[in-house]
Amino acid sequence: MGFSGIVMGTLIFLPSAIFAKDFEKNVDLQHRVSPGESLSEIAQHYFSLASAQTLKELVQTIRERNGLTGSVIHPNQELLIPVVRSSPVVARTVPKARGFEARGIYINRFTMASQKMTRLMNRLISLDGNTVVLDGKDMSGRLSFPSRVDLARAIGADARPMVRDPAKLFHALHQKDIHICVRLVLFHDPLLAQERPDLAIQSLTTGGPWAEDGEPNWVNPFRPLVQRYNLDIAKELASMGVDEIQFDYIRFPTGGNPGDADYGFDRCGTPKHRVITEFLATAHRELAPLGVLVSIDVFGVMGWERPEDIRMTGQKIDELVQHCDVISPMIYPSHFYGPFENMAHPGDQPFLCISESCRKFANILGNREITLRPWIQAFPFGTSRFDEAYVLEELRALRESHVSGWLLWSAGNAYHVSWKALAHWNGMASNRGLGVRPEVSIVKDGPVSPVGCEGSHIQLEEMSSLIANEDSVSVKAQGLGLPDVKRKD
Repeated sequence: MGFSGIVMGTLIFLPSAIFAKDFEKNVDLQHRVSPGESLSEIAQHYFSLASAQTLKELVQTIRERNGLTGSVIHPNQELLIPVVRSSPVVARTVPKARGFEARGIYINRFTMASQKMTRLMNRLISLDGNTVVLDGKDMSGRLSFPSRVDLARAIGADARPMVRDPAKLFHALHQKDIHICVRLVLFHDPLLAQERPDLAIQSLTTGGPWAEDGEPNWVNPFRPLVQRYNLDIAKELASMGVDEIQFDYIRFPTGGNPGDADYGFDRCGTPKHRVITEFLATAHRELAPLGVLVSIDVFGVMGWERPEDIRMTGQKIDELVQHCDVISPMIYPSHFYGPFENMAHPGDQPFLCISESCRKFANILGNREITLRPWIQAFPFGTSRFDEAYVLEELRALRESHVSGWLLWSAGNAYHVSWKALAHWNGMASNRGLGVRPEVSIVKDGPVSPVGCEGSHIQLEEMSSLIANEDSVSVKAQGLGLPDVKRKD
């Protein structure tokens, strides 16, 4: 056995000779159990110093190191705690150029705290992936990490962080050459709306918080404190060593009764897109000096630049792209409801749907130095044939559209079909034909619907069931053709 440090309570006494950022080999620290302490609490004390990536893994390691068969420990019992460093690691941002070609997947905050995370990363790397999109703040308004932002602590947004040592996680991912993108859900924040109803969108009818589908889930994008709250969280994450901040729900709500929503500004004098664009301009100005990329998620249908969609969402693409490094339209074929743009069933025509969407966005971007990196569908909803060939068609559409990289979305992080497709894709990379042809179905007769429907990101809400609940999709139906429908991954 190597050196055993002596631990009393939470103080660690080590000779200065071995006080370094990493030990040459594992060191056993000796911990004396205090009355009322549990194995889980002890593991939390030492987690930052151990090699384990989850608390569950460290608890099991402590059991094995001390010959414990269960979780029962006694006051004054001495336990050996294997550690690999004398102080917590510090993660640092790895700056990337705007044109960096990211190939990645989304990981929800529950998976981030499990051993599944390691398995997914190893599989992604083996298939030439290089990027992970992690939840920083999800649709519930809860943070995945402990925060020092005053408002976050006041409302309990970090009360149950799934990742207790984000720097350790980020450091481990960087060691695997993974680009770390952290997603922040901005203005859909039911926790903040509940705890601070003065920051919620207000109802013209009731004078209280405005509700979408019966719940006050939205805070007011126009309120300076709402904007500052999200910017402070973004800057805090940047300081922790992430490489990219991705803003999701960077828009106004599209469900419920939009005519009853009071934002505190004159809609005629202040269009919604000005509010969203000015927020992004401020965010990019504050985050760029920190070395992180700034990316945004937008509705795929916004590539068509329909005035009614811009008025509803506040997403005016030609303005937004002036204030970010990457734009990621959510191009899920299943969420364009047909007939749409000569596609009878867009969900069954991934090649055409993605190709046309990419063309629309590329036309808006023009010669601007900004990366077009779409989200594509990695879930079986809304199509009669979600399989390996489906994902291959999506990838081929992206390749032939000359976009830079891709992101796969599965709310429950079920990527088994995508893994098969990527294995095939990598094996056939030198073959330009690839052998996959899109199934084309053109509506030749009758009028074509002028508008479509695009769903927003699907968010995993319940850890126990691992069932995905989705955001209300796209823009309201009145005159827009973008029905207020709920779907599940």
